[in-house]
Amino acid sequence: MDFYRIVEIGPLQLDWSLTTTLIEQWEPETHTFHLSIGDATITLQDVEHLYGLPVDENPVALLNAIREYTGLQYLEMLQRLTGFQPPDETVFIGASRLQLMPVRQHLEAMRADITDDAPELHIHRYTRLLMFLMFGGFLFPNTSGNLVSLRFLHHLERLDDLHYYSWGAAVIGYLYMQMCRASMGTQLDVAGFLPLLQVKT
Repeated sequence: MDFYRIVEIGPLQLDWSLTTTLIEQWEPETHTFHLSIGDATITLQDVEHLYGLPVDENPVALLNAIREYTGLQYLEMLQRLTGFQPPDETVFIGASRLQLMPVRQHLEAMRADITDDAPELHIHRYTRLLMFLMFGGFLFPNTSGNLVSLRFLHHLERLDDLHYYSWGAAVIGYLYMQMCRASMGTQLDVAGFLPLLQVKT
């Protein structure tokens, strides 16, 4: 599915002072860091080479029909694709976001059932939930650090199609947007795939 290198590298310890310094040097108009040695930026090639995320495939986009989904419709899709049903309504925020902790806990419980004899349906549900967690907790995290958008679910309908999308372009676009908001003061914290900042520098 083209996400193996991210799983293989695993979580990195982030240097928040470095991240803060870089955000202070970010130029929203040009999407570059204005450094004493010259301007620099993160490119699509960086995302592709460092993390193996495709950049030349179909755009990651939300279908119009999905944009109109209600919270209940998202929850039904979540249950159908992953077998996960949130334990109570307090973990569901707004119309399309879910707290990450219950998802992590359910994933841990499912892991014990993954064996050589596990049914294919169980493995697919586990994989979808793991990908869902990766999207919300690692590739496209928000500033809360504890919410994942249910809008990613429609990309998990067909696991075999995931590599046909330009995840690298989506990741860098989201990171640029988050850095612009943080540098202009429209949000206090920065979110996005921050390991790109540290590895690139």
